[in-house]
Amino acid sequence: MIRAVLAVALLHGVLLLPSHPAGLRAATWAGLPVELPIVVLLVVAWRGWPVRAAVVALGAAILMLRLADLGSFQAFGRPFNPVLDLHLLGSGWALLSDTVGRGQAMVAIGAALLAAVGLGALLWTGLAGLAQLGGRRWGLLAAVAAPMLVPGAATADLVPDLRERLARMARATADLRAFEAELPADPVGVPRFAALEGRDVLLLFVESYGRSFVEGSPLAGPRLAAVEDRLAAAGWHARSAWAEAPVRGGQSWLSHATLLSGLWVDTQARYERLVASERRSLNRLFRGAGWRTGAAMPAITLDWPEAAWFGYDVTLDAEGLGYRGEPFEWVTMPDQYTLSAMDRLLRGPGPDMIEAALITSHAPWTPLPRILPWERIGDGSVFDGTRRDGDTPREVWAGPERVREQHALSLDHVLEVVGQYVARFGDGALVVVLGDHQPAALLTGPDASADVPVHVLADDPVLLDRLPPPFGPGLAPGGRTIRMDRLRTVLAEVFEAAG
Repeated sequence: MIRAVLAVALLHGVLLLPSHPAGLRAATWAGLPVELPIVVLLVVAWRGWPVRAAVVALGAAILMLRLADLGSFQAFGRPFNPVLDLHLLGSGWALLSDTVGRGQAMVAIGAALLAAVGLGALLWTGLAGLAQLGGRRWGLLAAVAAPMLVPGAATADLVPDLRERLARMARATADLRAFEAELPADPVGVPRFAALEGRDVLLLFVESYGRSFVEGSPLAGPRLAAVEDRLAAAGWHARSAWAEAPVRGGQSWLSHATLLSGLWVDTQARYERLVASERRSLNRLFRGAGWRTGAAMPAITLDWPEAAWFGYDVTLDAEGLGYRGEPFEWVTMPDQYTLSAMDRLLRGPGPDMIEAALITSHAPWTPLPRILPWERIGDGSVFDGTRRDGDTPREVWAGPERVREQHALSLDHVLEVVGQYVARFGDGALVVVLGDHQPAALLTGPDASADVPVHVLADDPVLLDRLPPPFGPGLAPGGRTIRMDRLRTVLAEVFEAAG
C-alpha cells in the first residue's frame, strides 16, 4: 500500500509542477489533476508492464519539459521550445563548468541524472504496487477521485499544456517562413555614410547591460555621470536612448545579428537562416562605402564559420587577440585588454568600422580585473592572476542579492573602462555603445522589459544632432524605446549625406 501511495504522490507532484517560476508556491499542489485518476484507472485495469512503462515515460517527459520551462524562464524570460532551444545545452554546460569548475559541474549533472533515475525507479515500483493491490486498488482509486466532486478542486493542465506546446512549435515553423520572406526586403540601399567620412566607427556591445542596472542599481547614476564628465572634459558629446533587444538573459549573438541585419533575430533558427542568406550586414554596408571592417570577439573560442556573413576584413577571436594573461572564470580576458588590443591590431590609418564584444560583465561576474594604467596592458600578461578582486563564484552565487550586487559591480567596471578608452583613444571616431540584452530574470525579476541602453559618442555635437528621437543628450536614456532592429536603418539614413 505504501508503494501505491508513493506512486500516486509522485504523479500528483509531476502533473501539477508549474511551467513558470511564479507558480512555485505550495498552493499550486493543493488541487487535483483530472489526469491522475485516469492514470490510476489505467494501471489498475491493465496491470501489465507496458502500461507502467508508458506512465513512467510520460511522467519523465512532463517533468523534463516543465523543468526546462522553469530554467528557460529564469534565464531568458520565455518558455522552452524543443525545436529552437536544444543548442543551448552546450552553452549551459560551458557556463556551468566555467562557473563552478568542470568537476563540480559533472557532479551536479550526475546528481541530477541519478535523481531522475531514482524518481523513475520509485514511480515504477510504486505503480507495480498499485497494480498488485487487488480489491483495495478500487478503494485507492475512489480516494483519489473523490476530491474531483468538490467544485473547483480539479484541474486539467496536461492536455492544454500539450496543445500549447504543439501550437508553439507550429508557430515557430510559420515564423521561419515569414522571416525568410523578409530577408530580401532591405529598406537600406547603398549608403555612402558621407557624414562620417574619415572617421572610424566603433560598435561596442556590453554584455548584460540592461535597463534594470541603469534604473535599479545605486551604482549606475554616479558612474554614468562620472563617465559623461570625463568625456566632456576630453571634448566628447553623447546621445542616448533605450533599445528593445530581441532576447533576455543570454544568446548575445542574436542581438548582434538583429542590429547588424535590421531584422528581428530572436531565435537560433532565424539566426541560421540569416547567416545563410544574402542579406547585407551593417559591416558590409560600411565596407561597401570604403571602410575596412574588423571584429574583436574575445568570447569566440571555437571555429566561427558564421563570421563570413558579417563581412569582416579581419576577425580576431580569443586566440587572435593574443591575450597572454589568465582568464577570469568564464571571461577569457578583461575588457581593458580587448579594447587595447582592438586599438593596436584593428585600428589603422582608417577609416575602420570595428565591432567588439565586451564580456567582463558576463556571468559569473566575479572575480573582476583591476583597472590598470593603459600603458601597462601590453600583451595582457600583467593579468597574471594577482590583479583581480571579488569572492569566488560559489560565494557570490550563494544568494540572489549577492549576485545582483556583483553584476552591478561588473557593469560599473566596464563603463569606467569604456569611458577611459574613448576619452584617451577615441581619436575622432563615432562610438556606439549598447547593451546586448538584459541579464537573467534572477537579477531583473520576472516582469522586466527587454530594454538596453544605447549611447552614441562623438567629438562633434552637430553630428549627433542628426539622431532622431528618442535619442536625447547625455548618457542617461529617456523617453520611448526604439527596437534594436531599427538602429541599422537609423544609422544608414542619418549619416548618409555630408554637411
